[in-house]
Amino acid sequence: MLNINKVDSFPEITRNGRVSAELKIIIDALLDSAKTGDKFCIDGVVKGKQYNSMQQRVRAQAKKLNLDVLIRHDSSEAKLYFKAMNKAARTSESGVKVSDVANVKTNSKATK
Repeated sequence: MLNINKVDSFPEITRNGRVSAELKIIIDALLDSAKTGDKFCIDGVVKGKQYNSMQQRVRAQAKKLNLDVLIRHDSSEAKLYFKAMNKAARTSESGVKVSDVANVKTNSKATK
C-alpha cells in the first residue's frame, strides 16, 4: 500500500563523490606527469566513441586538478598518450611559452 506523509522540510541535495579504480589510475598518472614531466599511455583505445570518452575523462580530471594536458592518439596502435603540465609552467615542445604563441595571428589565405 502507498504511504504518503506531509513533511516540514526538504532534504539538502548531497552528492557523495565516488572515484572508480580507473579514474584513480588516471588521476595518479596526471599528478605524476605534472610532477616529473613523464608521458603516459593508455593501451587499447580505438578510434571513435572509446577514444572520445577516454580523452574526455583525462581532460576532465586534469581540469579538476588545475593542470593542462597534452593528448595524442595513435589509432594504428590503439594507444592514447598524454602528458600533464602545471598551468603556470606550460611551454610548447619548442620551449616557447604557450601564452606567447596564443596571440600570434597567421594569414591562412594563399597569395598568388
